[in-house]
Amino acid sequence: MAESTPPPDGRYAELRRLGEEERYIALELREIRAEIASLVQQLLPHHSRTEKIDEVVEASGYSRHLIDVLRYKDHPWHRPTS
Repeated sequence: MAESTPPPDGRYAELRRLGEEERYIALELREIRAEIASLVQQLLPHHSRTEKIDEVVEASGYSRHLIDVLRYKDHPWHRPTS
């Protein structure tokens, strides 16, 4: 069976363009999150004081819970991009 080509409708091209842009932005976001996770780990070793943790929470704008879990390598933000 022959592959059907979409009708000459500009919306298909726009949909393709937006899909490619979304994939590119998603990759950038994964890279940024990995950088954030790495910085959190560098700034907050396991024995960090509460005050230091609070400083990182305030500087990052993220929740205390997220900062706490980013201190450990098993969080998905630590995973390399694929």
